[in-house]
Amino acid sequence: MFDHKSMQLLMMMVDYPKLSIPELKLQMNLSSRQFAYNLDKLNEGLKQMNLPLIKTDQIRFEVSEEVVDYWKTEELAPSKQQFVFQENERIPLIYLFTYLRNQAIGTIHFQSALQMSRNTALADVKKLREQCRKNGIDLAYNRSKGFHLEGSEWHKRRFASICIGSLLALPMGWIGLKRVLESWNFKDKRTDIRKEIERLSTIYRVEFVGSRLDQLVYELLFLQYRYGRKTLYLPEKQMELIIKQPLYEMGTELSLLLFDHPSETEKVFLTVQLLSVAQGTTHILPEKELREFTQSIILDVERLILVPFLDKETLEETLYKHLVPAYFRIVCGVPLANPLIKTIIEEHGDLFEIVKYVLRQLEQFAQEPISEEEAGYFTILFGGHVRKYSKKVSELKAVIVCPNGISSSLMLRTQLRELFPQIEFTKPLSLQDMKRVPADRYDMVFSTVYLNVNKPVYLTKPLLTQLEKNYLLSAVASDFSFPDKNRLKVDNLMAIVKKHATIKNEKKLFEDITHELLGRQNEERRESPLLSELLTPDKIHFTEKELSWQEAITLSAKPLVEQGYITPEYTEAMIKRVTELGAFIHIGKGIAIPHARPEDGVQKLGMSFLKVRKPVLLLDDEKHSIDLFICLAAIDNTLHLKALSELTSFLVDDKTLKQFKQANTAEDIIKMMKKKGEDEK
Repeated sequence: MFDHKSMQLLMMMVDYPKLSIPELKLQMNLSSRQFAYNLDKLNEGLKQMNLPLIKTDQIRFEVSEEVVDYWKTEELAPSKQQFVFQENERIPLIYLFTYLRNQAIGTIHFQSALQMSRNTALADVKKLREQCRKNGIDLAYNRSKGFHLEGSEWHKRRFASICIGSLLALPMGWIGLKRVLESWNFKDKRTDIRKEIERLSTIYRVEFVGSRLDQLVYELLFLQYRYGRKTLYLPEKQMELIIKQPLYEMGTELSLLLFDHPSETEKVFLTVQLLSVAQGTTHILPEKELREFTQSIILDVERLILVPFLDKETLEETLYKHLVPAYFRIVCGVPLANPLIKTIIEEHGDLFEIVKYVLRQLEQFAQEPISEEEAGYFTILFGGHVRKYSKKVSELKAVIVCPNGISSSLMLRTQLRELFPQIEFTKPLSLQDMKRVPADRYDMVFSTVYLNVNKPVYLTKPLLTQLEKNYLLSAVASDFSFPDKNRLKVDNLMAIVKKHATIKNEKKLFEDITHELLGRQNEERRESPLLSELLTPDKIHFTEKELSWQEAITLSAKPLVEQGYITPEYTEAMIKRVTELGAFIHIGKGIAIPHARPEDGVQKLGMSFLKVRKPVLLLDDEKHSIDLFICLAAIDNTLHLKALSELTSFLVDDKTLKQFKQANTAEDIIKMMKKKGEDEK
């Protein structure tokens, strides 16, 4: 029957029907031999089910509509057939199998449920034990109980949430969740639970993030079958915070529907789960502190990236809606799965470091640390506002459907606008909103979930890789007769190179060729200079003089003026902006980053450093005492972010910052920057 790779191959073919076979192999990291083997396994399984086989030639593949329909209705779900899970799926599944247990279990039960050998089961149990320990749980074993969980009920539920989130982020994870439920003969009542949540959300006027609601429904289903086995305890402070929230009434009503005689603690726990996936609105959290934090975070990010946000009102509302559920997750220790985190750090690492630094004030307010996964979603949100795109008159209109949350939706819209400047895009819609849009209002749909509409639908992800961008360009070009100058060329060029050369990294070569043909060199990754490349010895200087703040800005910019990086008018513009906008260039800890707009006189990207021995009062205000001036001349919105993220790393560490401020020569500064760079390698 089917195995993991053959099912994943089918999923890719259904999701991306216009991929070429070379692109498909690159996406799945398959050699030609591996591709042929998995295709044979897939067709063998389809044949046994009397379904049409996948047709292929050298470049294209074709999946029949009958197979697609079977896949979408889960008729092909291998939970009812033999299916081999991979290690990153088996380990969380073993935990969830134990989490739901209603009898003594041993390794033989794991073997039977997940179709694996005894040695594999033993090895997975050993690895799971280590993960459980890190999460405050002990995966214990004795003859009478078999494998069971020891520790607080809160820790057990928290780790169950992590396991469910990690599985839903994997292509075949949902199959494993179904397998666990079926192994214990539990019914899949997700539809009923979701209907109750949606009914109550209408009554209590609240919206939920689609993808996170999917996970919550699974968590509630698992909890419903586990409920009542162990007493749950929550901190008194958390109980007091949640009970006064307006959404507590909804949490209470839902808990009465799901559980028998729920305690006050259980009602609070359920309310926390709802708050953590809600789209933040004013009636959920009437406290003004988070609204103030929203404005403060925007201001601090703006100060550090040195790019003024144009539509600040929209950004503030969007950030607030994201901040409310994030606040409850952070305060109440609710884990957040972010399958995009590795891509975010790789593609937008500079902005990620800056945003993570700014979020320290939220950490202090919540008195809890913020995970990288949380910081990643904030980075996506700001990334969608940092990038510029020009408005163009267009005839084609596209709808974006992205239930993954505000930040993911915003980033997806930004990427699509950059990819298709000739198309007019709507603001991202929820599934419910999409149902109300008349068909004559759009020509195509870009969606992160399946949709059944009579217009072309392009299934996509919130954060696109270069291969996925290339796929979308080709797919839209094929359907709407856009000029597509790169698709055939990439496949042909790859074939030619393979014929005459040995390729070390086929996927990277494909990406580089695509970059070149698209003419979209990724400046953020390839050309952004390091801090040490901008702050060279000739741009670092010190002064013993007592200066006014205007004189300090002028002196800090002097090396850039003398070397042709900026015009004298740029210096005047920096001073004028402080006069008009206030001490916005003060980023804290006695550091100011004077800057103006590129059009005010920037000739090329540059940075200069001035250390004053006698602190300067910005706007003659003692609250803004400055001893370091770092003048920046930016030519666009992103090219300077790498250097600024490095600078931010100095600010985070008070010890490093103290050394930075105590430096007496340009050589001292250079040595520190080099050491910092070496330490981070």
